[in-house]
Amino acid sequence: MKVYEKVLSIAVMASLLGGCAASSSLEYSSSESSKMAEREDISQESSGSPEEDVKESESEDVAGSEGAGEDIDYTTGSPWLCSLLDSNITDNTQKPDLKDDFFLACNLEYLQSIQYPEGYSAYGTMEAATIQTREDIADLFTGNTEAMSHDAQLALNLYSLYMDWDSRNAVGVAPLKEMVDAVEAIDSIDAMSDYLSDTPLEDQLYKLYSFDTTADLDDSSVCILSIKPPKLLLDDSDEYKELTSLGQVKKEAKSALVSRIMCKMGYTEENAREKIENCLAFETKLSSQMISETGKRAPDYIDRINNHYTHDELKRVQGTVPVLGSIETAAGYPEADSYLLLEPDWLTNLDSLYTDENLSEIKDYLIVRGIISKAGLLDRECYDWLRECFNQVNGSTGDLPVEIVVSASVSEDLKWPVARLYCETYLSQDDKDRISDLIDEIVDEYRGILEEADFLTDTTKGKAIEKLDAITKGVLWPDDWSNYECSGLDIASASDDGKLWEAESAIARYDIDQKIKEYSEPIDKEKWEYPPTVFNCGYDPSKNKMIILGAFARGDIYNSEMSDEVLYSRLGIVIGHEISHAFDSTGSQFDKDGNKKEWWTDEDRKAFEERNKKLESYLNSITLWEGQENNGKIQTGEACADMGGVKCMLRLASKMKDFDYDEFYRSFANLWASKGAFNFVYYYLTDEHPMSYLRVNVPLQQYDEFLDFYDIKEGDGMYLSPENRVTIW
Repeated sequence: MKVYEKVLSIAVMASLLGGCAASSSLEYSSSESSKMAEREDISQESSGSPEEDVKESESEDVAGSEGAGEDIDYTTGSPWLCSLLDSNITDNTQKPDLKDDFFLACNLEYLQSIQYPEGYSAYGTMEAATIQTREDIADLFTGNTEAMSHDAQLALNLYSLYMDWDSRNAVGVAPLKEMVDAVEAIDSIDAMSDYLSDTPLEDQLYKLYSFDTTADLDDSSVCILSIKPPKLLLDDSDEYKELTSLGQVKKEAKSALVSRIMCKMGYTEENAREKIENCLAFETKLSSQMISETGKRAPDYIDRINNHYTHDELKRVQGTVPVLGSIETAAGYPEADSYLLLEPDWLTNLDSLYTDENLSEIKDYLIVRGIISKAGLLDRECYDWLRECFNQVNGSTGDLPVEIVVSASVSEDLKWPVARLYCETYLSQDDKDRISDLIDEIVDEYRGILEEADFLTDTTKGKAIEKLDAITKGVLWPDDWSNYECSGLDIASASDDGKLWEAESAIARYDIDQKIKEYSEPIDKEKWEYPPTVFNCGYDPSKNKMIILGAFARGDIYNSEMSDEVLYSRLGIVIGHEISHAFDSTGSQFDKDGNKKEWWTDEDRKAFEERNKKLESYLNSITLWEGQENNGKIQTGEACADMGGVKCMLRLASKMKDFDYDEFYRSFANLWASKGAFNFVYYYLTDEHPMSYLRVNVPLQQYDEFLDFYDIKEGDGMYLSPENRVTIW
């Protein structure tokens, strides 16, 4: 689920782990706003804002998006109204019969009542819970200056540095200008290679390529370095082939941010404009051989990125580009026998572009991208400009309290110290035990689903059950905190004359050194990759592990006072969803040990793919609005998991006496109640998660239990005939 936001998003596994939340525009912190401007997929922002007038949304947000305009009727969705789009929900919207549109019938009054909190472009049940998490994290720092532990004190000290606006304003853009000047001084491609190879990684302005440690896809017990392209200014390589209207919004917003900061550093507006144009010209050339965002969500993406290279082979394919120099000298990783090169064609193309003739464009690319990535560390004026950029891109207005923004930055920079404080303050062992028991109950019930899969032979069915039995779980927080301590890191507070830029550099170096220490060791499959402060849950195919992170199991998503019906419809379906990811179009490519390995018979794989294709075709048949079909090809994994979660909980419900099915179904619909501005909704067009109303209506209409309970018949909007149903499991 993606929040059910793709929380598990480092290196290769970003494309594999099934975060369950919908796409969201709730990215919010100063450092995170920089990442938003980079449009990195950050785990904490549900993922993904301020009150917006519906008419303003139509004229500004909609006009700023692909295919949007006055000539399009956005109320023409079929078979259901696109109720995620705020301009479709007005005081005059008629409540449908629940037999025709169950989601909207259950949620219309709530959606009509929504007023976006300041700083957000979407709001609903999930967003409200995410906002509560952010407020909880901010409360950890309010009024606190001393802590009992070393790690807690690190977090408090970093918070003090972020909040020390007098010092930040006094420093201004000077640290950034020093880094920019170092790039400006590069006068040849050889000098560029020296910069990329010899400058410590944490002191580089930006990078031409990205690398990180991850589990080897073929042997998940082995740690391997993956090399991949950097993020693009416009996020998606497809934008450089044909610029969409929302791409134009991003281009203008980010260009304005860069221009303002460059002028503050002493550049003229003409200088800034030229550098931005050079950056985009270089990215246009670079993006021609990069996998698009849609391509990253296709089932064959795993095969496309699973490219192993020896040291010598990588040295040959990199050509004159100093990838290995950056890895071994700038970062400090030892030479390895094998590397994972996610996009070989991109690196070959980069090598062809890495010339003295393109040096100006390369330098300006580093400068423009570096300015955006560092903007969250500058003075208050730059902070305000960054927030303006954020609002333009996301279609939000207003701003969040600075305490929320800064505490989020600290939580992103020092994940585990903040996570431990959070868990000790807000989470309970009783809830951890109850949720753990619920997971065991659902896993046990899922065995029946696999046993009854009539399209599988006994051979594949047996291996599927073996994989199910091997699934491990991470519930709320790690049992052993010793693996997450930052004993080797020290940060001086603002009162002790600490400096934010120095602290950030120290954190970056510490994180690199920790990864280097772990690099030569077998993967610790017990270790959590993502902290409990992330509002999400997920399934990790490399570990065959499902994770319910602490922040997700609070408030309206889970609390100890919930009825069984509400518990089953919310956290229960989420858990069933995550288990289903082990057997979806991506998860089914990994065996019980987390290795990319074919464990299906050819006959069974073909039968599975036929079912998956039928699901894709059905999702493609849905029209979001005039001229905009749903993108079923990239949604089969999430849709399959949604259906699996509902099916599993219906099986458990059937064993309970006097189970209130009406409460169960309505509570499930309420879980996904949400609406957003067009910029927010637009991201769904390339997202693997169906829109929120589809995550309710599509799964429910697959099951007789639902159709019979509400007496839904042929001719009703929620009816789907048995021969057209598309459940895989």
